[in-house]
Amino acid sequence: MSTLAIVTVCRNDRAGLERTLTSLNEQSWQGFAHHVVDGASSDGSAELIREQGTRFTTWVSEPDDGVYDAQNKGWRSASAEFVLFLNSGDTLSAPDVLVRALPSLSAAVDIAYGDAYLSDDRGPYATKRHPFPIRSPWLMKEVVAHQSQFIRRSLLERMGGYDTQYRIAADYALFAQAFWQGGLRLVKLPFVVGVFDTRGLSSRTDQVERFAWERKDIQRRFAPRFWYMAYHGWAAFNRMIGR
Repeated sequence: MSTLAIVTVCRNDRAGLERTLTSLNEQSWQGFAHHVVDGASSDGSAELIREQGTRFTTWVSEPDDGVYDAQNKGWRSASAEFVLFLNSGDTLSAPDVLVRALPSLSAAVDIAYGDAYLSDDRGPYATKRHPFPIRSPWLMKEVVAHQSQFIRRSLLERMGGYDTQYRIAADYALFAQAFWQGGLRLVKLPFVVGVFDTRGLSSRTDQVERFAWERKDIQRRFAPRFWYMAYHGWAAFNRMIGR
């Protein structure tokens, strides 16, 4: 069994997929498994995957029910201890990211996470910093970028994978459920792991309102009642007074 599997999900984003594959090819440690799940692309992505198929542990190009359905296919194809989701357009911050992360991927850890760069067509433009330890007030308003999370596969199994009723916040749902159920073993990596392509689904302006609704529903289900009532009561008060 390998220590790490990387799952890459793609649909009609050949240019982004090429950036992701280039970033992985530049890693100084190449001992990871790589599982690619393409959603029956029609822009040349599927052809690129077929051309490079021998470099992937598994790959498939077929219709799916959205990004989280595809991510579920990916991690379920993996047998490694940890999984990193690096979807088309996402990259790693430096060629030594994986070799630096490996010592922290131990039996005592459920999720190892670092910081992330935010990137668009101009390149990286900001750093998303994640605290340690993570506490409920932070998690009520923020999310750990999935491009910077090395997730134990058995945790994904225990959580039932990504809840596909959430179209753009299922990664938040999985982390929040595991965190608020208690016992989640976290370790913070002292460097930037992933480069998050903000041109993706959850970053589109027209999806911000849906993300907020999904996050609130997730918090209603999993957050301690005190934090749910306190956070959303304060938010409602601020809206009422126009802040």
